[in-house]
Amino acid sequence: MTILITRKAPDWPDWATDLYRWSGWTAFVFAALALWVAHRGLGLSAAELGLRNPRTTWTGFLGATGIGYLVLWLGLMAMMLFPEWTAPGQTPGHDSTAEAVVWSVRAGVVEETVLLALPMAIMTRLRCPWWVQLAVLTALRLPFHLYYGPAAIALALVWCALARFAYSRIRLIWPFMAAHVLYDLNVSVVPLGPIRALITLVMLIAGAVAFATLWRERQRTATESVASRSAVG
Repeated sequence: MTILITRKAPDWPDWATDLYRWSGWTAFVFAALALWVAHRGLGLSAAELGLRNPRTTWTGFLGATGIGYLVLWLGLMAMMLFPEWTAPGQTPGHDSTAEAVVWSVRAGVVEETVLLALPMAIMTRLRCPWWVQLAVLTALRLPFHLYYGPAAIALALVWCALARFAYSRIRLIWPFMAAHVLYDLNVSVVPLGPIRALITLVMLIAGAVAFATLWRERQRTATESVASRSAVG
Protein backbone atom coordinates (compact mmCIF):
# COMPACT_ATOMS: atom_id res chain seq x y z
CA MET A 1 0.00 0.00 0.00
CA THR A 2 2.87 2.37 0.79
CA ILE A 3 4.27 1.83 -2.72
CA LEU A 4 0.91 2.54 -4.36
CA ILE A 5 0.38 5.74 -2.37
CA THR A 6 3.92 7.15 -2.55
CA ARG A 7 5.19 5.56 -5.80
CA LYS A 8 8.43 4.58 -4.10
CA ALA A 9 9.73 1.79 -1.91
CA PRO A 10 9.37 2.18 1.86
CA ASP A 11 12.35 2.61 4.15
CA TRP A 12 13.77 -0.81 3.33
CA PRO A 13 17.37 -2.02 3.46
CA ASP A 14 19.36 -1.22 0.32
CA TRP A 15 19.20 -4.80 -0.95
CA ALA A 16 15.40 -4.87 -0.61
CA THR A 17 15.02 -1.54 -2.40
CA ASP A 18 17.26 -2.75 -5.24
CA LEU A 19 15.24 -5.96 -5.46
CA TYR A 20 12.03 -3.93 -5.70
CA ARG A 21 13.48 -1.82 -8.51
CA TRP A 22 14.63 -4.86 -10.49
CA SER A 23 11.33 -6.66 -9.91
CA GLY A 24 9.71 -4.02 -12.13
CA TRP A 25 11.06 -5.91 -15.13
CA THR A 26 8.82 -8.85 -14.25
CA ALA A 27 5.82 -6.69 -15.16
CA PHE A 28 6.59 -7.24 -18.85
CA VAL A 29 6.59 -11.00 -18.27
CA PHE A 30 3.34 -10.78 -16.32
CA ALA A 31 1.63 -8.81 -19.11
CA ALA A 32 2.78 -11.28 -21.76
CA LEU A 33 1.72 -14.22 -19.60
CA ALA A 34 -1.71 -12.68 -19.00
CA LEU A 35 -2.27 -12.34 -22.75
CA TRP A 36 -1.08 -15.92 -23.35
CA VAL A 37 -3.44 -17.28 -20.69
CA ALA A 38 -6.32 -15.26 -22.15
CA HIS A 39 -5.56 -16.64 -25.59
CA ARG A 40 -4.97 -20.26 -24.63
CA GLY A 41 -7.29 -20.54 -21.66
CA LEU A 42 -10.19 -18.26 -22.64
CA GLY A 43 -9.90 -18.67 -26.38
CA LEU A 44 -9.57 -14.95 -27.03
CA SER A 45 -8.09 -14.20 -30.44
CA ALA A 46 -5.34 -11.68 -31.20
CA ALA A 47 -8.00 -9.39 -32.68
CA GLU A 48 -10.16 -9.64 -29.54
CA LEU A 49 -7.13 -8.82 -27.40
CA GLY A 50 -6.41 -5.72 -29.49
CA LEU A 51 -3.13 -7.06 -30.84
CA ARG A 52 -4.23 -7.10 -34.47
CA ASN A 53 -6.71 -5.11 -36.54
CA PRO A 54 -6.18 -5.40 -40.32
CA ARG A 55 -8.52 -2.46 -40.96
CA THR A 56 -6.22 0.02 -39.19
CA THR A 57 -4.17 2.20 -41.56
CA TRP A 58 -1.06 4.17 -40.67
CA THR A 59 -3.06 7.38 -40.52
CA GLY A 60 -5.62 5.62 -38.37
CA PHE A 61 -2.83 4.39 -36.09
CA LEU A 62 -1.43 7.89 -35.70
CA GLY A 63 -4.88 9.29 -35.04
CA ALA A 64 -5.53 6.61 -32.43
CA THR A 65 -2.20 7.47 -30.77
CA GLY A 66 -3.35 11.07 -30.61
CA ILE A 67 -6.58 9.93 -28.98
CA GLY A 68 -4.66 7.94 -26.40
CA TYR A 69 -2.57 11.01 -25.59
CA LEU A 70 -5.62 13.25 -25.45
CA VAL A 71 -7.65 11.08 -23.08
CA LEU A 72 -4.71 10.79 -20.66
CA TRP A 73 -4.19 14.56 -20.77
CA LEU A 74 -7.90 15.22 -20.19
CA GLY A 75 -7.89 12.84 -17.24
CA LEU A 76 -5.04 14.77 -15.66
CA MET A 77 -6.79 18.07 -16.37
CA ALA A 78 -9.90 16.74 -14.64
CA MET A 79 -7.77 15.84 -11.65
CA MET A 80 -6.40 19.39 -11.53
CA LEU A 81 -9.94 20.67 -10.95
CA PHE A 82 -9.56 19.38 -7.40
CA PRO A 83 -6.25 20.87 -6.22
CA GLU A 84 -7.19 20.45 -2.56
CA TRP A 85 -7.44 16.70 -3.17
CA THR A 86 -4.23 16.42 -5.17
CA ALA A 87 -0.95 15.43 -3.57
CA PRO A 88 1.82 16.74 -5.87
CA GLY A 89 4.41 15.94 -3.26
CA GLN A 90 3.70 12.25 -3.77
CA THR A 91 4.96 12.18 -7.36
CA PRO A 92 8.75 12.06 -7.07
CA GLY A 93 11.00 12.30 -10.09
CA HIS A 94 13.37 9.65 -11.34
CA ASP A 95 16.99 9.25 -10.36
CA SER A 96 18.18 9.24 -13.98
CA THR A 97 16.99 9.63 -17.55
CA ALA A 98 17.45 5.90 -18.10
CA GLU A 99 15.18 5.13 -15.16
CA ALA A 100 12.57 7.55 -16.48
CA VAL A 101 12.65 5.90 -19.90
CA VAL A 102 12.29 2.42 -18.44
CA TRP A 103 9.44 3.56 -16.18
CA SER A 104 7.64 5.22 -19.08
CA VAL A 105 7.91 2.19 -21.36
CA ARG A 106 6.83 -0.17 -18.61
CA ALA A 107 3.84 1.98 -17.68
CA GLY A 108 2.66 2.28 -21.27
CA VAL A 109 3.10 -1.33 -22.28
CA VAL A 110 2.02 -3.08 -19.10
CA GLU A 111 -0.80 -0.80 -17.97
CA GLU A 112 -2.52 -0.62 -21.34
CA THR A 113 -2.21 -4.38 -21.80
CA VAL A 114 -3.45 -5.43 -18.38
CA LEU A 115 -5.75 -2.53 -17.50
CA LEU A 116 -7.38 -1.88 -20.90
CA ALA A 117 -6.93 -4.50 -23.62
CA LEU A 118 -7.34 -7.62 -21.49
CA PRO A 119 -10.39 -6.56 -19.41
CA MET A 120 -12.09 -5.08 -22.48
CA ALA A 121 -11.61 -8.35 -24.38
CA ILE A 122 -13.12 -10.35 -21.54
CA MET A 123 -16.01 -7.95 -20.93
CA THR A 124 -16.80 -7.72 -24.64
CA ARG A 125 -16.91 -11.51 -24.85
CA LEU A 126 -19.30 -11.49 -21.85
CA ARG A 127 -21.35 -8.70 -23.47
CA CYS A 128 -21.08 -6.49 -20.41
CA PRO A 129 -22.90 -3.13 -20.72
CA TRP A 130 -20.87 0.05 -21.00
CA TRP A 131 -21.37 1.07 -17.37
CA VAL A 132 -19.98 -2.24 -16.13
CA GLN A 133 -16.99 -1.84 -18.44
CA LEU A 134 -16.39 1.68 -17.13
CA ALA A 135 -16.68 0.61 -13.49
CA VAL A 136 -14.24 -2.27 -13.95
CA LEU A 137 -11.70 -0.23 -15.93
CA THR A 138 -11.80 2.57 -13.34
CA ALA A 139 -11.45 0.15 -10.43
CA LEU A 140 -8.42 -1.45 -12.11
CA ARG A 141 -6.71 1.82 -13.06
CA LEU A 142 -7.26 3.74 -9.82
CA PRO A 143 -4.95 1.81 -7.44
CA PHE A 144 -1.93 2.49 -9.65
CA HIS A 145 -2.43 6.26 -9.43
CA LEU A 146 -3.23 6.69 -5.74
CA TYR A 147 -0.01 8.66 -5.33
CA TYR A 148 -1.89 11.63 -6.80
CA GLY A 149 -4.20 11.66 -3.78
CA PRO A 150 -8.04 11.46 -3.72
CA ALA A 151 -8.21 13.47 -6.97
CA ALA A 152 -6.96 10.33 -8.71
CA ILE A 153 -10.62 9.27 -8.76
CA ALA A 154 -11.36 12.06 -11.26
CA LEU A 155 -8.27 11.12 -13.27
CA ALA A 156 -9.22 7.44 -13.49
CA LEU A 157 -12.89 8.08 -14.21
CA VAL A 158 -12.38 10.57 -17.06
CA TRP A 159 -9.42 8.67 -18.51
CA CYS A 160 -11.24 5.34 -18.48
CA ALA A 161 -14.54 6.74 -19.78
CA LEU A 162 -12.91 8.32 -22.84
CA ALA A 163 -10.48 5.44 -23.38
CA ARG A 164 -13.33 2.89 -23.23
CA PHE A 165 -15.31 4.82 -25.84
CA ALA A 166 -12.33 5.15 -28.19
CA TYR A 167 -10.85 1.68 -27.70
CA SER A 168 -14.20 -0.06 -28.22
CA ARG A 169 -14.19 1.43 -31.74
CA ILE A 170 -10.49 1.25 -32.58
CA ARG A 171 -9.85 -2.22 -31.15
CA LEU A 172 -6.08 -1.95 -31.33
CA ILE A 173 -4.00 -1.56 -28.19
CA TRP A 174 -0.65 -0.54 -29.76
CA PRO A 175 -1.55 3.14 -30.32
CA PHE A 176 -2.73 3.44 -26.70
CA MET A 177 0.57 1.95 -25.54
CA ALA A 178 2.50 4.37 -27.75
CA ALA A 179 0.49 7.33 -26.47
CA HIS A 180 1.05 6.41 -22.83
CA VAL A 181 4.78 5.92 -23.35
CA LEU A 182 5.08 9.19 -25.28
CA TYR A 183 3.14 11.13 -22.65
CA ASP A 184 5.27 9.84 -19.80
CA LEU A 185 8.50 10.46 -21.74
CA ASN A 186 7.36 13.97 -22.60
CA VAL A 187 6.77 14.93 -18.97
CA SER A 188 9.68 13.00 -17.40
CA VAL A 189 12.49 13.22 -19.98
CA VAL A 190 11.83 16.17 -22.30
CA PRO A 191 12.82 19.43 -20.53
CA LEU A 192 10.09 21.94 -19.81
CA GLY A 193 10.08 24.31 -22.79
CA PRO A 194 9.07 24.70 -26.43
CA ILE A 195 9.81 21.10 -27.48
CA ARG A 196 7.59 19.64 -24.78
CA ALA A 197 4.90 22.19 -25.57
CA LEU A 198 5.09 21.40 -29.31
CA ILE A 199 4.78 17.66 -28.72
CA THR A 200 1.77 18.23 -26.48
CA LEU A 201 0.10 20.59 -28.95
CA VAL A 202 0.58 18.29 -31.95
CA MET A 203 -0.69 15.23 -30.09
CA LEU A 204 -3.71 17.05 -28.65
CA ILE A 205 -4.72 18.40 -32.06
CA ALA A 206 -4.29 14.98 -33.68
CA GLY A 207 -6.27 13.38 -30.86
CA ALA A 208 -9.09 15.93 -31.01
CA VAL A 209 -9.48 15.51 -34.77
CA ALA A 210 -9.44 11.71 -34.55
CA PHE A 211 -11.82 11.65 -31.59
CA ALA A 212 -14.25 13.94 -33.41
CA THR A 213 -14.12 11.57 -36.37
CA LEU A 214 -14.97 8.63 -34.11
CA TRP A 215 -17.87 10.58 -32.62
CA ARG A 216 -19.26 11.48 -36.04
CA GLU A 217 -19.02 7.84 -37.13
CA ARG A 218 -20.89 6.82 -33.99
CA GLN A 219 -23.62 9.37 -34.68
CA ARG A 220 -23.90 8.27 -38.31
CA THR A 221 -24.12 4.61 -37.33
CA ALA A 222 -26.81 5.37 -34.77
CA THR A 223 -28.81 7.37 -37.33
CA GLU A 224 -28.54 4.60 -39.91
CA SER A 225 -29.62 2.04 -37.33
CA VAL A 226 -32.71 4.05 -36.44
CA ALA A 227 -33.56 4.56 -40.12
CA SER A 228 -33.14 0.84 -40.78
CA ARG A 229 -35.47 -0.11 -37.93
CA SER A 230 -38.03 2.43 -39.12
CA ALA A 231 -37.92 1.02 -42.65
CA VAL A 232 -38.43 -2.52 -41.36
CA GLY A 233 -41.28 -1.40 -39.15
